Amino acid sequence: TFVALNAFGMAVCAVLCVLASHVKLANLALFLPYPVLCGFFSSVGLSIWMSSFKVDTGITVPHFWGSEHRLFSVMKHVPSIIAGIALYFLAPKSPVYLIGIIACTIALAYSTMMLTGTSLHEAQALGFFWEEKEVVMSSETHHDFPMHLWSHGVFKKISWDAFLNGVPDVIAMGLIYLIRCSLQAAALKRNLANYLRNKEAADTAASDGQPSFVVDKSVEEDKQPKRKPKDVLEVLMQFANTQFVTAITGGFAVIPSVGLSNTFVKIGSESRAPQLGACLLVLGCYLSNFRLIIFVPKCTFSSLLVMASIDLLTNWFIKSFRKTGSEWFVIPFIVLSGQMFGVLQSVALGVGISTMIFVSSFYRAGTVKFIANGLTIRSTIERHSEDNVWLDRNGDMIQTLVLQNYLFFGNATSVLKYISSMFDDIEVIDDSLLPPKPKYLVLDMSIVSGVDISAVDCFADVTSLCKTQGCKLLISGSSKMVRQALISGGVKPASHPHMSFVEDLEAALGMAEDGLLKFVGRNEERIQKNHLRGVHLRGMSQIDIGLRLALKQIDEQHNLSFATYLQGLAEYTTAMDLKAGEQLDLPRGLYFVESGMIKAEADTSASLTRGRQKLFATPVMGRSTDSIGQLTARSATVGRGQAALKNAPGIMSQFSHTFRLARVGPGFVIGCISEFTGQEIPGTFICMTESRVHYLPFETIEELEISKPTLIMHLYKLLAHLGARRQELTIGQLSTLRSIMSSSAPSKPISRKAMAHLSENFQP
Repeated sequence: TFVALNAFGMAVCAVLCVLASHVKLANLALFLPYPVLCGFFSSVGLSIWMSSFKVDTGITVPHFWGSEHRLFSVMKHVPSIIAGIALYFLAPKSPVYLIGIIACTIALAYSTMMLTGTSLHEAQALGFFWEEKEVVMSSETHHDFPMHLWSHGVFKKISWDAFLNGVPDVIAMGLIYLIRCSLQAAALKRNLANYLRNKEAADTAASDGQPSFVVDKSVEEDKQPKRKPKDVLEVLMQFANTQFVTAITGGFAVIPSVGLSNTFVKIGSESRAPQLGACLLVLGCYLSNFRLIIFVPKCTFSSLLVMASIDLLTNWFIKSFRKTGSEWFVIPFIVLSGQMFGVLQSVALGVGISTMIFVSSFYRAGTVKFIANGLTIRSTIERHSEDNVWLDRNGDMIQTLVLQNYLFFGNATSVLKYISSMFDDIEVIDDSLLPPKPKYLVLDMSIVSGVDISAVDCFADVTSLCKTQGCKLLISGSSKMVRQALISGGVKPASHPHMSFVEDLEAALGMAEDGLLKFVGRNEERIQKNHLRGVHLRGMSQIDIGLRLALKQIDEQHNLSFATYLQGLAEYTTAMDLKAGEQLDLPRGLYFVESGMIKAEADTSASLTRGRQKLFATPVMGRSTDSIGQLTARSATVGRGQAALKNAPGIMSQFSHTFRLARVGPGFVIGCISEFTGQEIPGTFICMTESRVHYLPFETIEELEISKPTLIMHLYKLLAHLGARRQELTIGQLSTLRSIMSSSAPSKPISRKAMAHLSENFQP
């Protein structure tokens, strides 16, 4: 029965090694919480000590309290405790101490027997040595119970009830073996890097101390081909082959470097010589039919188990307290539950408790990264001064939340609660103190890693709430995985026309501002009336004063005084009347906007940062759950994508998306950047309403530089002022982005009701 159970255990270990090698199951320990690992190995350390106690006393720890000779059992175990403690402190210093202490246990045992006149037979009877019948098999017994499983009638001699009772422990030990291998894999990679760095530093120091005429041997070694070290996963596959063969034959596998004690690793027992020496000792015991074991005291073996137990409990139980902090209580919980319910069950309970701690800690990290409204954050779109003033007074009808982290059932509920408070009907003394209900709600998910189904239900409730309150919902920056999860949960524009997905936060803010100006501020109606008024005045007058009006609006828009100096440009400009929806054909020059509204757009291929594209010029993770460790920095796919960009620079425009630069109107000049750079005017300009502009060709400007330099000097000063103002807007936007990334929003955002009370208390 034991041979069959051992064969099953070897097969389990072999299968786990194969899985670890092919599907990288060796990284399993990296996904377990650290307190669970500490509790796991602490439980193993306690089990090892209990095994050592049973070796010395012949009884288990639970049966010890009911035995009649408790004091005698403790006396038999004390030498193992003393020797184990000595091994723990002295063995790491040198292997000589380990051999010496082991030899001392044997010498002291026989010395005590000589002083007390105790024979070996009497010591065996007292339980200090193994009896021959416990370790040596008779010829008849050896003939009846062969070591391999393919003998005739061997399966009839297996007690299957006992076999099934031992299966859970065997699987638990197999998992211990797998986790130990996974820890060794990570440690081996780290130790290999440290070893290479230390070796390089030592070689450098040695070469610095050599005379100049001495040939550096490291240079000669570098010229020789170096053998690539075997990967850990390859070693595990070799272990699996050995274990498969052992499982088939019913034998015992001797696998190097699988000990649980770090002390053996410190003294170098994982090297080739000690491993081969251990194999030879096992072979010698086997050839002697294990008769040599009866001459070695039990405390010699149990002291090694005690040392391993102390090592594990010190490293994983005691020293982990400072590292784990408040999560340390999981470790003793796993240790105690492991003795009560079993190792696998205790690990499952520990994972559950650690998950609950992680969820609570993750909830405290906060879901909202940044809270703002249209008064505190604006898009970079250039607008008319009247529109800017209106937004400065009514921008709080746009509410913005920048969400972060993974959204799940716990933290998403708090977001829904806060959004609901935006629409609360509250009775206050003065309604002007109460923030208005939002007309646009922007939820930015650029730094959201994922959502679960409960969070999707919360956002579905947000969508319904916005619909009943007449609020437009804009979800910006969501990844493909997050967007697909929201759409699958019913949060989609097809079912809810009042919500939409937007490319990024900048586009969402611009869309919200445009909608607020159009439907609440009625700016397009105002612009259209001004345009019709200008048409009517031009029809009544014989002189076109459109450029003068445009220059005057520039001065009013930017608080300048150039209109008087630039009136001489009127005879060199050409008036252009444009219809709504018409796209401007812009040759090089300056365009002074007299009336109307024009939308300016550009594509991302005109920028230095190319953004998203369908060409794999860099490694791309298909899903947000993919690991960067699965990517290759240098591959043929990346090389072809980079070659396509190099050979066809304009190809990016096929894959890029456009973004809005400005909504220009009276008081704007189109073509400022082109005038200074000498390039064509970038982007596309489309009239949103009937518009009128005045065109000054670039060639005319060059001629006026010679004929009327003073006039052109004032023009260049005007363009410099406009360019500086645009740069200030860009710097302000960078400051806004920095404040978003570096801010820490309160765990409980201030509600609409609380804002009303604050405004009432601080009213002058």
